[in-house]
Amino acid sequence: MNDSVFRIVASVSLVCALSGCSDTSSSDCEVDDASSTDAADQDAAETSEGSTQAGSIPLRPRANPTEYVALTVRLPVEDADVRTVLGPIFGLDGAYHNNFVIQDGLLLGSAADTRTSEQGVVTLTMETSTGDTPTLRTVASVPVGNEYGRIFVDAVEAAVAQAATRVDDDGSEQWRIEYRTRSANGGNLTIGFDSTGTEHQIVFSTQSPRTSLLADSINQPALQGTPYESVYGLVYFTLSRDNFSFFVDRAYGISEGAAQNFNDFYLIPHNWLRLTVTPELDDDRVDVAFEVVTTDNRRIPIARAPASLVAGEQFKQTVFRLIDTMLAAEEAQPGSSTPWEAPFYYDDPQGGGIVEVIAQGVEGRFRIAYAVESPVNELVDTEFVPWQGEVVVPPDWDQVDPGCAELGSEPAAQGFFDVRFEASGTIRESRNVDGELRGPVWGSVYRSQDVIITGPLPGTEAVASFAFDDVDVINGPSEQVFRIDAPLQAGDYQILGFMDIDDNADPADPGPEQGDPVMIPIGGFTMQCAVQPITAEFAILLP
Repeated sequence: MNDSVFRIVASVSLVCALSGCSDTSSSDCEVDDASSTDAADQDAAETSEGSTQAGSIPLRPRANPTEYVALTVRLPVEDADVRTVLGPIFGLDGAYHNNFVIQDGLLLGSAADTRTSEQGVVTLTMETSTGDTPTLRTVASVPVGNEYGRIFVDAVEAAVAQAATRVDDDGSEQWRIEYRTRSANGGNLTIGFDSTGTEHQIVFSTQSPRTSLLADSINQPALQGTPYESVYGLVYFTLSRDNFSFFVDRAYGISEGAAQNFNDFYLIPHNWLRLTVTPELDDDRVDVAFEVVTTDNRRIPIARAPASLVAGEQFKQTVFRLIDTMLAAEEAQPGSSTPWEAPFYYDDPQGGGIVEVIAQGVEGRFRIAYAVESPVNELVDTEFVPWQGEVVVPPDWDQVDPGCAELGSEPAAQGFFDVRFEASGTIRESRNVDGELRGPVWGSVYRSQDVIITGPLPGTEAVASFAFDDVDVINGPSEQVFRIDAPLQAGDYQILGFMDIDDNADPADPGPEQGDPVMIPIGGFTMQCAVQPITAEFAILLP
């Protein structure tokens, strides 16, 4: 029998690898364009032990194991629909969402908080199913502040209005504005508004409450403390090296035009965001402040933080080195430079917020991003949202494997596998099963050390092969026991094979087709008795 047929596992290895994908924060294995403080804030909120120097914070504040589940989904939106979608999330104009459909099966509801007039509550629910029974689960239920919600919506409306009047071909119109709320009991929610200048998306990123993994605290909150919210913005600009040099010195008030430092500076093309830099040179620093100008010309302070002159000089020289290296590589061979990024972060968490200047280079193109985040505003927490699913644990999960005598056999240096076949729950619940789970089964036995998740290692051969005409797993494990008629030395083995569910494989060169149940090398079988009973499972359908 041709062993190559059992390299089918390579076709499904990607499925197995992807199962490990999970902060932003997220959350959909998404990584934000600019660095985020969410993870640091989350850990810093947890109880820690150990003394620190005055004015410092713990380097490693968390010790206990925790877990959470997150998701991120995107909703395209037109200019005219911005307030229609975002406003009712925060109860603006007295309107709330009643099961607003973000996407099929994911709903958002909002309501006033009866405990305080300063906030509302937003709840995300997801329709899941166990078998044929649909279940509506609460994913997160978080407090949202009225004032910060209005700031977020006003900022988005201002940015959208500005984007509608000017769109640059070089992509420098790209921007993001986020509303963030964090709750120990209800979970995390980030509502982001992403724009390329011509297309907009609302991004909903949510994270379940972080729960404890201590043995006596499963499904209990792992965090404690007052919930909080903030507003975050990210804008991009394309610059030359010389422009960067001039603006950095001007921003720090150390150029010849020090008296003409940035004051209500238009961050073109993002004219809705204004920058003011106030030199405090006797203290070796500057004060950096950002405001949003709304569509009705109101001014909303967003972020303000000090930055030291010496750190600014380090940032400038770092960027110069990276730019010069990139440009030299591009001059020698276009497209040969490697992407780079250099963030400069400074904050005043209580007094003003967070500012981050992020220099980036890709294929000879240099740009700067400003990431700003408001100070946090404390909220009133919601009720704890526990895990709502149910997992049935087999009562004999820790049962010791029976010895040869209990199996009606005896220890031996070699023996035979007596096999029952079974289909996994994944196959039984799949909507892609085409026909009954019954048909010929083809397979081979390999030594465990000769097999990895992608299949047999190159150059290895099966120690036995088999073909059984009629295997029936329609209602559970096959009642018939099939013997693999080849004596095998005591040791560990893997069995790879497939069920020819539509009975059309070529007996001379059998191989699975899309939709056929296949085995993958997870676990294994130990041969230690003269006759070794085992159950071999079809794991998934061939993609």
